[in-house]
Amino acid sequence: MIADNQTNTVYISNLWPEEDPQRFYELEAIITKAGYMVKLLLSTTDEDYYCRDYMPVQLGENDFVQFVFRPIDYYDENQIWEITNPVIVQQVNRLPQPRFSGLILDGGNIAKTSDKVIITDKVITDNRYQFNSDEDIMTELKKNLKCKVIVIPAYPNEETGHADGLIRFVNENTVLLNDTTEEPEKEWLNKVRAILESNELTWLDIPCTLTMDQKTANGLYINYLHVGNLIVVPQFKQKEDDRALQIMQQLFGTKNKVIPLDARWIAKFGGVLNCATWTVKE
Repeated sequence: MIADNQTNTVYISNLWPEEDPQRFYELEAIITKAGYMVKLLLSTTDEDYYCRDYMPVQLGENDFVQFVFRPIDYYDENQIWEITNPVIVQQVNRLPQPRFSGLILDGGNIAKTSDKVIITDKVITDNRYQFNSDEDIMTELKKNLKCKVIVIPAYPNEETGHADGLIRFVNENTVLLNDTTEEPEKEWLNKVRAILESNELTWLDIPCTLTMDQKTANGLYINYLHVGNLIVVPQFKQKEDDRALQIMQQLFGTKNKVIPLDARWIAKFGGVLNCATWTVKE
């Protein structure tokens, strides 16, 4: 599995420069100044800004696996007809040919490091109709991803069911976890912590002010961009901005560039920096 710190190229939907040119070029300048490439994905459809979900997962330099993108739980009826076709994107942008999987799985539901991934159990509920058992789904996942697969419960009442809004790998043995200790869903938190412990993973908390009734992703600090040795930390003009940035600087600052970025222009559609980018090693 190609981990975030091994990537060197950031793909972004061609919609973003049109939506907010000034903010887009600010992000592009941060990435290129750090020595990495920024490329636009052509042929992404109207308002399908978050390319992480529909693009393939990179396992090796020339090994990509394309899962089925079927976001019927969180796209409304009008949006269903505007879902980006990753096959067309691959052909138009002359990207490497991926292997195709029959599993329904969004790229945003994969938190990865070099030897393992964390995925929420939405992958189980989405695929039960086409497999005989949950064990068969897990077998197919491991076969496709060629690494250890750890499944955690999706966050209660969060419609996307994505892992990248809940948890991220710092390294092979440590994860960042949204601080939900003040939320009533402590049952979810206790279950996740138990799963992490059973897999010999330690965790560190990062602030999260996102609430289930808000329309934007403001407050979702864990959805940062990580490419190579660059970490771009989303900021939302909230009091927790400084704390989130400080945590990231303490975790990554000695060997990495940690840069804050006002991400409200991206967050207003429901996702943040990891959602809006597809990072690969080229």
